[in-house]
Amino acid sequence: MTAPPGRARDASMSLINELLTRPLDPGYAAAAERRRRAGEDEPQRPTGTLVLVTALVIGLIFGVSAASLRDRQTERTEARSQLVAQIEARQDRVSANSARVSELQNEVALAQEQVLRDSMGAVAAGVTSQLLASAGAVEVSGPGLVVTIDDAPVTPGADPSVLNEGKVRSRDLQIVVNALWAAGAESIDVGGQRLTSRSAIRFAGEAILVNYRPLTRPYVVRAIGDPERLSFGFASGDAGAYLKALSDNYGIQVSTTSEQQVTMTSASAIQVRYATTKHAEVDQ
Repeated sequence: MTAPPGRARDASMSLINELLTRPLDPGYAAAAERRRRAGEDEPQRPTGTLVLVTALVIGLIFGVSAASLRDRQTERTEARSQLVAQIEARQDRVSANSARVSELQNEVALAQEQVLRDSMGAVAAGVTSQLLASAGAVEVSGPGLVVTIDDAPVTPGADPSVLNEGKVRSRDLQIVVNALWAAGAESIDVGGQRLTSRSAIRFAGEAILVNYRPLTRPYVVRAIGDPERLSFGFASGDAGAYLKALSDNYGIQVSTTSEQQVTMTSASAIQVRYATTKHAEVDQ
């Protein structure tokens, strides 16, 4: 059995030689020759000038877009700064007005006490003073207990859900305040906000509000009363166990201290809801 004859070398090289000597298809060459004879221009290729102009236009468009974005970002930053400045100015104005209201309320209380003492006697004046203090209408001072509660320390890389559980909530402050009232507190303020029968402790977003004013950490709850009685009643009640659980389970920081002198300003918003005027009887 003989092997099949090999393919001739000249036949295999003819295609390669054709590609090297005539790279263009004959049809393309014929079409180019016809256009040349007819006097038609060769297709124009993009020149360097056109490419440069196109690049400049594209660069200009991108530049304008970037500048526009920067301007918008600057406008947003300026608007935010102006808004923050307005908020701070309003808060300063509210604080100044609240301080002025407290001064006027103290002046009214002193004048009222003097009138009552002259017309109704010292006993009636003392009772009225106690009622005004209980209502939060006058400044009060005396020994008491201070409870400080703060968020858990932040651990780098901790799970966000764990960090959220370590935050103090309005419910925590409500439990502390109610426990202090139950332990015999005569007056209480939270973060400098005097509590009355119509005060509310709320949670709004990330802030805790007392009397519609936001509090800052750490949260300080002060109570006027017998320090020993307040401390024992608070620690031995449900609130003491509740705060211990918050500290052990979530790392919330809690501390209590007895103070010999605690001073609280009057509440900034006292409204008379029920009042009647006693008319003097006129002899006929």
